[in-house]
Amino acid sequence: MKENVAYWLRWVAVLPSPLLAGLLALFPLHWIVYHSLRNQTIFVDPYPELPERLLTPFVACAVFVWAGSRIAPERKVLTSVVLLGLLLLLQGGFVFLAVSGTNVMGAQFYLQGRGIAPIMALAGALVGLYIVRRKNAGDSL
Repeated sequence: MKENVAYWLRWVAVLPSPLLAGLLALFPLHWIVYHSLRNQTIFVDPYPELPERLLTPFVACAVFVWAGSRIAPERKVLTSVVLLGLLLLLQGGFVFLAVSGTNVMGAQFYLQGRGIAPIMALAGALVGLYIVRRKNAGDSL
């Protein structure tokens, strides 16, 4: 049995650290999308927010799954599958709240971009899982 403190602290950090990593990944995403779309002459002067709104869930979920597996001391593929399942559970709850029109603490959820954001989140999480599986090809569940 592992008695190393660092080993157990890494397992404790498997959930909060990927959340932080997913949020931190949104800053470079914003800068890249903003500067690439703002410097083009084909776009009108107001900044188009839809590309960033579609890429945000993709990048956040991909980084969440990938970072969680990188922080886990062992069983990296299984950890990424569990994090993917957690994302699917949360996403299903949010989509249910948006479709049913339920008010949560005075705010109502709604699907932007005709509901493409949950699809992009799922695609991002699957890409994160694919990256983890490719990196850890010898590991099994």
